Amino acid sequence: MKKLLSIATLALFAVSCTRQVNTPSNNDNGNSINSTTVTGNFSITKFTDNSSVDDHATDFAGYSFQFTNDGKIIATKGSFREEGSYSEKPSHEGEGAKLTINFSSDALKEISKSWLIVSITDSEIDLRDDDPSSNEVLQFSAL
Repeated sequence: MKKLLSIATLALFAVSCTRQVNTPSNNDNGNSINSTTVTGNFSITKFTDNSSVDDHATDFAGYSFQFTNDGKIIATKGSFREEGSYSEKPSHEGEGAKLTINFSSDALKEISKSWLIVSITDSEIDLRDDDPSSNEVLQFSAL
């Protein structure tokens, strides 16, 4: 009996020490995301702000957003180019995973904030405001 109890305890310990890395979730509350990786070139395909459920993605028509491995996000539109930053925070203690975007220009201030990660794939980044009463949604699609 002691031997069986020892094996069960060892198995439970081994399972509890397992860690999941770099596996985005399609869970719409973002709580199961442990780590994410954002890289590539994207455009904004959906953006609703706090004051409206209307889609304002057309405000960003023609922009390309390049997410780099070193935390930079480079926005370009014609001759306009702005380098901002982004950071990812994994979910922790019931708080959903977040993607924080920072730009200094007025043209991009609407998307500069911390967003809850709904899902991240190679082809799409789905984000939403962490305030449940907000209608803010931001979606990037790969170019």
